[in-house]
Amino acid sequence: MKSKRFSVVVLLAFAFSAILCTGTASAVEFSAEMVIQPKGDEAMTGKIFVKGDKVRQETTEEGETQVMIIRPDKKVTWMLTPEEKTYMEMPFQSEDKTFEEWTADKEKSAKFLGDETVSGLPSKKYESIEDGEKTYFWISKQFPFPVKVEDAEVTMEYKNIKQGPLADSLFELPAGYQKMSMPILPEKD
Repeated sequence: MKSKRFSVVVLLAFAFSAILCTGTASAVEFSAEMVIQPKGDEAMTGKIFVKGDKVRQETTEEGETQVMIIRPDKKVTWMLTPEEKTYMEMPFQSEDKTFEEWTADKEKSAKFLGDETVSGLPSKKYESIEDGEKTYFWISKQFPFPVKVEDAEVTMEYKNIKQGPLADSLFELPAGYQKMSMPILPEKD
């Protein structure tokens, strides 16, 4: 049960990275602590590393670590299990959005709700409605991306954000890992 819940939360984190913002992220390079709070469930913490359109997320629950590396440039997403030195490879879908900057266009299509402080940073709160679903974004003037995002299912917040160069090796498949096949899910009747 723990592994199933862990995987669901990791996939929620991945989905949240995919909807964070719109624009181009070529200049964004940072690391941060990440707090993922699914509604009605325990919070998970982890780390996120972003270098342009490459994203690495690390989450740990009950001693089990999952690392997700998203590489749109290689059209692949890797899910690593460091304790077992294994990984699964999934195709990166071109329609999936990756981490991108908050832009003037995004701001124009969102409703400004007011000023709030998030992770110690003065931020502007916006509401965006897409396909009837409300998503809230907190945008700091200090960083060109949301420092907090919330929808009906989950809230994700970045803390201790550090901008600066990151090693390319963070976004590569580590040597010595064994590839595992993707589990085939039974079809629903």
